[in-house]
Amino acid sequence: MTTNKLFQDTVREMALGNGSKARELNSQIPDAARDSYVIYVAAMFTGVTAAHLGEDPNHESIRDFVNRTAYAYRKADPPFKPMTMEALIRVIYGEDHLLDEVSPEDQLRFELLAIRMIVHENQDIKARLDDYLADAETLAAQWQSEA
Repeated sequence: MTTNKLFQDTVREMALGNGSKARELNSQIPDAARDSYVIYVAAMFTGVTAAHLGEDPNHESIRDFVNRTAYAYRKADPPFKPMTMEALIRVIYGEDHLLDEVSPEDQLRFELLAIRMIVHENQDIKARLDDYLADAETLAAQWQSEA
């Protein structure tokens, strides 16, 4: 399986709530590809979040999403951190400085939680999940070429 296909399959399984399959696939990602995977997840998070919340969401709509997600993950261990989720969302909309406040581990974890929540809430995104996964690959490649 190519690395990009493995990334897509891993995130697809997570997005659909198939955690054990996602963990199994995640364990197959080579250490050398881990950074690329993190960038891919960030690209997927960016794409589905922008599609779900729109081009210019107001603070209330972001807070609403964060609150729904916090409730959905209220028993998460480690605990869900609403401010972390809000910061990651606000980064998408131009507040890049907030990323400095989020550890790389939390960034990956909360992006995956958001992807799962969005796919659960938004049937249009769920129906076009493969398109979003492919778009994330394109965006991740663009980001990596700019770095």
